[in-house]
Amino acid sequence: MSGEKSKFSGEYGERIATQLLNLIGWNNALSGKDIPCIHNEVHKGADGNPRQKHGVDFIVKYECPLVSRLESNVLISVKHREGYPGTAKGITTEFKSYLKDIAEATDCYPAHELFRQRIKGTKKIDTANVIMWFNSIVDKENNGVISELQNFRNSDNVNYKTVYLVDNKKANFLFSSIKYVQNRNTEFFFYYPDTGFNMDTTERSHQGRILPVQYINSPIQLFKLVESTGDCLIITCEDTFSIEYFDRLLQLARLITESWASKIVIAFPDYNNYKNDEEISKSISKIRDTNFAQKVFVEKYSYLDFRNIGGTHNDEDGR
Repeated sequence: MSGEKSKFSGEYGERIATQLLNLIGWNNALSGKDIPCIHNEVHKGADGNPRQKHGVDFIVKYECPLVSRLESNVLISVKHREGYPGTAKGITTEFKSYLKDIAEATDCYPAHELFRQRIKGTKKIDTANVIMWFNSIVDKENNGVISELQNFRNSDNVNYKTVYLVDNKKANFLFSSIKYVQNRNTEFFFYYPDTGFNMDTTERSHQGRILPVQYINSPIQLFKLVESTGDCLIITCEDTFSIEYFDRLLQLARLITESWASKIVIAFPDYNNYKNDEEISKSISKIRDTNFAQKVFVEKYSYLDFRNIGGTHNDEDGR
């Protein structure tokens, strides 16, 4: 990729990432941050010389709603390419290079001024990494690479912390889920279930505008809508419909809405009234708690193309 084309591609990826971060409440993310290298005897540049600094695309800080009094710091690296490598080996090799870069930046992050600026009221700090790896191939908005990394081995002994990979598939599920919920009510919340670590009754909240990093590549997303007819839980699912999957989600919904929801919506990308209604009805009819059963609705949400939020991609193909 030529220098100019690479620059356009990188800027396009960052525009997509910026819009995604805004949608998940990370709109205080600081972009284009350099971190001074404090381990340059170990961290080498591409030319083999000691590094002077590390570049990350975004840094975000927030008080974690899942763990009481914990400050979350997230270092984000954005990679935008015209396609993913064609083999599992190629995907793994490329991912390892991205992982090494952000892991070394995280090693040196304590030297950055942002690390030393604590959020008032927090007592602990945790640092995590997000690698956003997008491709721009037409009609490949749902392509994923995470499944190709199941047998990933850290053969280079990179000292990394918790890393979340957001590929096209994960980004599009997250984007399409939020847009589906926004179409119902623009004033939505992310829902935070009890974790066992957020039991501080004076500070705990079960809803908020920030999606915790722990859920950024989850196969389900939980939302709460506050409506005139009562509070509503929405569960969107990345995986396709099956009655076994639906039954598990019913149990989850019942567990987390025992005292508050007046309506529960479970949404699948391929739900079909004609094909699935009969087995849905049979499953719900087995629930002894008829009050709960009457609250459950199943819907379909549509996959969109999250890459459109980046605007026009000014490469040679006009994408």
